Amino acid sequence: RPRDARLIHLILANMGVHAYTERVPLQLLDFAYRYTSGILTDAISYEPPAHASTTSKKRGADKAEEEGGVSLNALRTAVGARAAGTFSGQLGKEFMADVASERNRIALPRVEREFGVRLPPERYCFTGVGWDV
Repeated sequence: RPRDARLIHLILANMGVHAYTERVPLQLLDFAYRYTSGILTDAISYEPPAHASTTSKKRGADKAEEEGGVSLNALRTAVGARAAGTFSGQLGKEFMADVASERNRIALPRVEREFGVRLPPERYCFTGVGWDV
């Protein structure tokens, strides 16, 4: 197994999760990869232009910026922007109960005795016996 998959297995075991399918660690790895690549892409777009980085080097920029990487401020901005929209809280139970009671106040129409698809008599349909199609 790859090192990251082993780490996911160890994390799940440490959290007390012992019964899961083999695809769960792969799904978690896929989520982590997509989340990380999205954050890094956003952070690169938050970086100042290249000509502005020469002035920041004079002021003591961090090592990642000098090597053409992403600054810590850009990463923090990207994580904050992603967290504000992605991991938002769910609606409360009371609100959902109010919406459900309002919606369920109107009764559904009664089901008639004859239900389903209404077809003409069988002699007018191509579903009867004797049609060699």
